[in-house]
Amino acid sequence: MKVSEYMSTTTEIATPDTTLSQIAKQLATNNISCVVIVENKKPVGIITKTDITRAYAGEVPSNTIADAFMTSKDLICVRADTQTDDIADLIQKKFVHHLVVVDENGFFAGVASSWDVAREVSLDAKAFPYNRELWAKPKTAAVATDKAPVMQ
Repeated sequence: MKVSEYMSTTTEIATPDTTLSQIAKQLATNNISCVVIVENKKPVGIITKTDITRAYAGEVPSNTIADAFMTSKDLICVRADTQTDDIADLIQKKFVHHLVVVDENGFFAGVASSWDVAREVSLDAKAFPYNRELWAKPKTAAVATDKAPVMQ
């Protein structure tokens, strides 16, 4: 399955001159875990709840702008046609929870989180029960005892 089929497209964005305080408000108000920093429709960074927590703990002034706080080398982008297995591998290898998704022109398209991938993998496993013998629907006979139903 392609990431474009389950990524979040309603992700909050901000510009490089947005302050950490403003980004923290976006995170809290919208109950989200990241804000993508976009310039000219292209993602240039991402700030997560973890980043905001670290900034606070490190006593970074809340009026610091995103551009001064983030490091673009940490931004990992994938194309919208990237397969779920590749997304899962990348999340695991890079130890990240969010991947920024871009279209064929490199413009911001959405975000795929580790939760999105876990949900899709779970649904995929349930959609194809013939791959797992234990998922087969057993025929059961209801028995009026304290024991579990008997398999026939």
